[in-house]
Formats: sequence, C-alpha cells, structure tokens
Amino acid sequence: MDLIKINEDLLRRIVRSVDKAVSDDIPEYLREHYKETNNAVPHLRGDFINDNLRNFVVNENIKLFSFNRSSWQGRIIVDSEDKITYTITTKKTLKEIQKKQRSKPHYHQTLLFKLNGEFEGIKKQLSFIDVSPFEEDELEQDFIRIFNNNKLEDYVHYIVTYEAIQSELIDIQLEFLDKDFDPIEVVSLNEYIKPDFSRITDIEFVSGDFDEENEVKPLVGLKPGLRPKLKRDQNKPNEI
Repeated sequence: MDLIKINEDLLRRIVRSVDKAVSDDIPEYLREHYKETNNAVPHLRGDFINDNLRNFVVNENIKLFSFNRSSWQGRIIVDSEDKITYTITTKKTLKEIQKKQRSKPHYHQTLLFKLNGEFEGIKKQLSFIDVSPFEEDELEQDFIRIFNNNKLEDYVHYIVTYEAIQSELIDIQLEFLDKDFDPIEVVSLNEYIKPDFSRITDIEFVSGDFDEENEVKPLVGLKPGLRPKLKRDQNKPNEI
C-alpha cells in the first residue's frame, strides 16, 4: 500500500538506538553496577534508548521533544521536514494500552487521536458506537499539554514497536495506526538490525515488561552459577 513514508536513514538510526540499548547498554550496566536488587533496571532500557536517540538521531530536522507524565519522562521524535512524529515502545506495552482502564489518556491514545484521526485502519469494523473511553475535548487538552501548545498541523504519528528476548532485539516494526489502534500499514524494520556475533554477556534476560508511565514488572535475572563482573568505575530536552 505504501502509506507509510520511509525515511531510511532515520529508521536505521532509530533501530540502532533500540538495538544498542537492548544488546549492549543494559548488559554493560549490569556488569558494572550489579547490586543485591536491581529494581530500577526495567526503566533503564527506555532511558538508554532515549540517550541513544539523542546521540544518533537528533540533527537539524530531527528533534527529540520532551514531555512529562507525573514523575515519568517521555521523548517523542519530531521530524519537521517530513512532518512525522515517532514514539518507541514494546509490542506488549502497545497491546496493553487499550486493555487497561485509565482515569487519564495514555499518551499514545492522545497522539493517535490527534495526529491520525483522519485515517482508518484497513480492516475497520463498522460501528455506530464510539468506543473511545475519553471525550474528544479531554484528548485535545492532553495533546496541548504534551506539546506545549505546538499545534503540529498536518503531522502524522508512527510507532516503533520492538520485542527483545534476553539481550537480543528479535523484532522491530514501524506501525501506522488509526485512533482506535487499528493498523493502517505496518512495515518490518528487521533488515536494519545488524547482527554482532562478538556480543557475549554474563546477564540472562528473563520474561518481563512494563507500562512506561505506570507499572514495573521483573525484567532481568542472572544465569544460575554466574557472578557479575564488577568494575569501579540528563535529560536534555529540545524544542520543536
């Protein structure tokens, strides 16, 4: 269908940012800073991804826009040349957004409503009932809060979703969704993952995930019988 606009250089850099966080940054952190408990690790993956985006993605036309949800800080990639915004999340988190009852909109609900509201998924079911749990005005106001009154006229929103097992990025996609999270078009980005057979880690990642804004669940564990190698050893928001 070719509804998604592909910026190959940008997407390569985004995939590199995610892959480095999953395969290099977290294992290295655990080798150097492993503690009796490692409860902060689930959020560290997102922090490393955002740090990598700052280092690999940002340029004259690509900004990293910051927003807050209570104490949680998020980043949105804003491509001012192609008029596209991007967010990054795990496949599991994206699926759980609609299932969870919320008193306030998840930022993805707001972004899809505002930026992709004129589009419809390819397998849309006819319904005479508005299934959105939030009023349009509430979503409009939330969008204003996220972008500090930047209107982003004629922009669309894409979501980069990924899946990782242990310390390996196994799948990553670019998803163009409508306001009901129904797919308009989905493109695999797996061709941009560069295998590195030199990666050897002492850390085994176990099943786990988290909702970026709220819920934290177990993410990592040590392989039985292995000791971590211990060594001695800013967020920088942009404007659109």
